[in-house]
Parts: sequence; C-alpha cells; structure tokens
Amino acid sequence: MQIDLFYLFLLGLVFILIACFRYISMVGVYYLVVYKFLKNRLKRFKINQEFPEKETILQESKWALLNKVNFGLIGIGTFYLYKEGHLKVYHDLNEYGVWYAILIVPITLVLLDTYFYWIHYFMHHPRYSKKSYHYVHHLFKNVSPWSAFSVHPFEGFLEILSRPLLLLLIPLHPYSIAAFLVITFALNVIGHSGYEFFQSNYPRTPLLNLGSSATFHYLHHRDSRYNFGLFLNVWDRIMGTMHPDYEAFYDKVIENRKNYNKVRKENSENSYYDQKSLNIS
Repeated sequence: MQIDLFYLFLLGLVFILIACFRYISMVGVYYLVVYKFLKNRLKRFKINQEFPEKETILQESKWALLNKVNFGLIGIGTFYLYKEGHLKVYHDLNEYGVWYAILIVPITLVLLDTYFYWIHYFMHHPRYSKKSYHYVHHLFKNVSPWSAFSVHPFEGFLEILSRPLLLLLIPLHPYSIAAFLVITFALNVIGHSGYEFFQSNYPRTPLLNLGSSATFHYLHHRDSRYNFGLFLNVWDRIMGTMHPDYEAFYDKVIENRKNYNKVRKENSENSYYDQKSLNIS
C-alpha cells in the first residue's frame, strides 16, 4: 500500500481540528449555560460551592487540547484499517437488524467502562503511576467540564485506543457509532461538571445505583484510592474500590442542595475532603 505523507498529514490535521472543535463547542456550550447563564439558579446543584479559577480552567483546556493530537494519530490508523477492510463497520441496517444497532450501544458502553476501569486502576498502581502520567488529570480537584478530557497525551492515547479496538472486534453501524460517541462525550462532561443533577436516592435505586455520577467522580479527585469507573461502578463494587463514604457524601450533597438558602454562605463540602491529599503515586 502506497502512502502519501502529505495526504496523511492533512488527514491527521482534519481529525485534530474536528476533535478540538467538538471539545470547545460542546464543553463551551455546557459551561456557558451551567456556569454562566444559569449560575445563580443552578448553584444549589454545585457539589463544591467554590468555582474553579480562570487559571485552572485554562490549564484544564491546555491539556485537553494537547491531547487532541491523539485523535490525529488514532484517526489516521483507524481510517486506514477501515480502508483496508479490517474494521467490522457495516452500512446496511438490515444486515443485523435495527434492534441490534440499538442494543449494541449499551453493550459497547459496558465494554468501554471495563477497559477504562482497568487502565485507570493500573494508572493509580504504585508500580505504574509515575509512568502513566495520570497525575496530570489529578492536578484539578474542584473539577469543571473542561477537565473531562484534561489528561497527558500518553494517557489519552491509551484511552482513545479503545475506539478502534471496538471497531475491530464488534460489528457496528455508523448510527450506533454516532450514538456511542455522543453518549460517551456527554457522560464524561457531566461526570466532570462539578454539579450533581441526579435524583436524591440515586445511589440506592436498583440498577441506577450501578451507574456513576458527578459526585462519584468528584470523590475520586479528592481521594484517588477509590472510584475508578467511568460510566458505571460495577467493577468498583467487584474489586472493593468503591469509596466507603460515597452514599453518605452523596446524601450530604443532596442535603446542601435542599437547604441551599440556609447554607449558601458555607462550603457545601465536608472539610475532610477539603484537606485530604491526593494519593496517586
């Protein structure tokens, strides 16, 4: 196969620009609506009543945009795998049926969560933590939506690698791929938003309690020994890495939400988590 290097460069650049545009536009809209336009109205949903400083948001954005280089590299590789017929992408919905195209989306989300849990777990393992550069993501304790993709490029490469792996192993229609990409992006932003919009009994509701939440991931940034899941907490439950105070802390967040007018002059977070140092090495 003959490779045109200039074409390869342009292709990679296009993938990078698309990834940057998606990040800036989608996260930007969420940030403007929640953090700016509806700031006062939604402040009771804020887990930590303090807002990230401008410098922190710029740092989050810097690392996130730098990580977009991986979309160029992975994008080029995925494109050529598709061109050579190695990916299991199909275009006729009737080939597997509409229900398959719908149901395969949650299945891929479960597989991605499994992949993420284990690479995330080992990134925090003392033997690999320094080599993984995962400390970059933990520079930010009071997370904002801009931190959702704020990781070192090496970590970003490992995470994005899951996409072509899924395409190599599982038949997927473009509609299913699009749904998968939108859902994963949205859940990642919501999980790092710093706002808890879920219902009060969420951690105790059957089936729903297997899902992650903004509070769930917020606790991970406060105490990195726990809560490694991305969308789900199933592996955390199985492996004993679920934060022991998750439900109690979630209840505190909900209590502060309900009593916002009474406690708005106080920080809505327990001082225990304000002072607890991160343990990622």
